[in-house]
Amino acid sequence: MAEITENHKFTRALEIFPGALAWTIILFPLLASPFFPMAVAIFIIIFNIYWVAKALNMIRHLLSGYFRMKRNMSIDWLKRTQKVSKSYKSLITELKKEFARRPSLYLREDIAELENLLELKNPVKKYEDIYHLVIVTNYKESYEITYPTYDAIRRSNYSNKKIIVLGTGEASRDKKGWDGVKKKLKKEFGDSFAGLFFNDHYDKPGDVIGKGPNLSSAGYEALKYLKKEWPNLAPENVMVTTLDADHIVETNYFARLTYKYIIDPNRLEKTYQPVGLLFNNIWDAPAPNRIAAIASSFWQIIEGMRPYRLRTFASHAQPLATLIKTDFWSTKTIVEDGHQYWRTYFAFGGDHDMVPLLIPVYQDCVLAEKFVDTFKNQYNQRKRWAWGISDFPYVVKMSIRHKEIPLHERLLQIFRLLSGHISWSTASLFLAFAWLPLTINRSFQDTVMVHNMMTYGSLLMRVAWLGIVANAWVYLSLLPQRPERYGPHRYINMIAQWVFIAPVSIFISSIPALEAQTRLMLGKYMNVFWLTPKYRRESPLFGAHKKK
Repeated sequence: MAEITENHKFTRALEIFPGALAWTIILFPLLASPFFPMAVAIFIIIFNIYWVAKALNMIRHLLSGYFRMKRNMSIDWLKRTQKVSKSYKSLITELKKEFARRPSLYLREDIAELENLLELKNPVKKYEDIYHLVIVTNYKESYEITYPTYDAIRRSNYSNKKIIVLGTGEASRDKKGWDGVKKKLKKEFGDSFAGLFFNDHYDKPGDVIGKGPNLSSAGYEALKYLKKEWPNLAPENVMVTTLDADHIVETNYFARLTYKYIIDPNRLEKTYQPVGLLFNNIWDAPAPNRIAAIASSFWQIIEGMRPYRLRTFASHAQPLATLIKTDFWSTKTIVEDGHQYWRTYFAFGGDHDMVPLLIPVYQDCVLAEKFVDTFKNQYNQRKRWAWGISDFPYVVKMSIRHKEIPLHERLLQIFRLLSGHISWSTASLFLAFAWLPLTINRSFQDTVMVHNMMTYGSLLMRVAWLGIVANAWVYLSLLPQRPERYGPHRYINMIAQWVFIAPVSIFISSIPALEAQTRLMLGKYMNVFWLTPKYRRESPLFGAHKKK
C-alpha cells in the first residue's frame, strides 16, 4: 500500500478526481437533458429538496451560534478562569445556583462540561502557569494597518505580563517596509508585553512563497527565544495564536482561550478556533464584497456549531507542545491554515479535535481604491482559499498509511473534505442553471414532472429569502459603529446589498472554487501565496486607539 501511496500516477489521479467530479455535475444536465429528461428532472428535484433542508439547518446553526457568541462576549472569562483554576468544584456549585435562578441551555452546558472533570485527578491546570505567544505575520502591511492588531492585544483583559508577541515579516521581498514597521512597533509596544521580538523570514529553496514558511520560521525563532528568556517554561504551558497583520482580537479572546485550555484534560490534542468576522472596514467596502465578507464570517459561526466539521481558518491557536509535534506549519502548501488541521489530525493518529471558541477575531474584508481591483482581489482571495482542495490527495494518502484510525472515520473525513469543496464550486451554478437545458426538450415541458420541479424550485427561493432575512438581522446586529463620515442613509445601502447575493455566490464564490479545482486537475499548481492587499479608506481604529 505504501508503494501505491508514493506512486506519482496515483497522486495525479487524486488531483484530477475533484475537478472531474465538479465538471461532471455541472455538465450533467446539459448532456443528459436531450436523452434522459426525466432523470435530470428527478435529480434537480432531489437536489432542490436537499438544499432546502440544508438551508434551514444552516439558519438554525447561524442563529444559535450568534446567540452563543454574543453571550461569550458578555461573560468575564478572566474571572471565571481564575475561579476554575482555584477550585472547579466551587465554580460548579456557583453555576448551579445561577442556573436555579435563571435556567438556560448555555449554563447547563457549562456545568456539564465541568462535571465531566469530577472523576479525574487534578484535571485543571493553573491559569497562572499559562503564557500566550502571539505570532503576527506581516507582508507589505503598513504600520497603520498593523498598529490596531498589536494595540488590541495590549488592551485585552488578560495580563500583558503573560503575553509574548512575535512579529514575523518577509525580509526577502519586503525588507525595507518590514524594517520600518518593526522600528515603529518597537517604539510603541516595546514595554507593553512580557516579551516583544521579531523574526525576519528569508525564502528558502523548495518552500512555497507564502505564509506557511514565514510562520514556521517564526516558530523556530520562538523556541530559541523562549529557551533563552524562559528556560523553565514548559511548551505545554504556552498557547500559540496566529494572527495576520489586520486581525484584531476581541477583549475576551485570551481569557476565553485560557479557560477552554486549562479545563480540557486532552488539551494537547486540540486546536482552538475563534470566529473570523471580516468586519473591520466593512462600511467602506462595495456591496458585493460585503456580501462575500458576511458569507465567510457567518460560515465560521455555523461551523462553530458543528465542531466535527470545523477546520482551522486564518487565526487559530494550538499549544506550543502540539506545534513542536507537527513541526510547526507546512512550508509546502499555500493554504497553511486548513492544512494545519490535517497535519495535526494525522500527527495524533486521528485523536485530534477542533474546539470552537465562539469569540470573534475581527479581520479586514477585501477593499481596494478602485472597484475593479476590489472585485479582482476578492476573486483571487477566494481562489486561494479554494486551493484547499489540494489537501485531497494528502488526506487520502495519509488515510491509507494511518490504519490505527478506524476505517469509517477516515472515509468520513475524506468525504467531508471532498463534498465541501465540490458543493462550494457547483451548488450555486447548479441551482441557477441546471433547469435551463430541459427547456430545449419541448416534449417534456408540459409534463407533471416539470411542474413539480418548478414547485420545489419556488420553495427553495422562499427558504432562501428566509435565510436572507436571518442573515441580515444577524449582520446588522454585529456591524461595528457607523463611521462619522457616513450619514444614516448609509444603512439603506447596507441593506439593499442583498440583491447581489446570487451573482456573488456564482462569480466570486463558485467560479473561483471551480477554477482552483480545474487548475489542480490540469496540474497548473498554485505555488505562490497570493496575499490579499490590505486597504482602509482611513483607520478609525488606529486614530481612536492612539488617542487613548
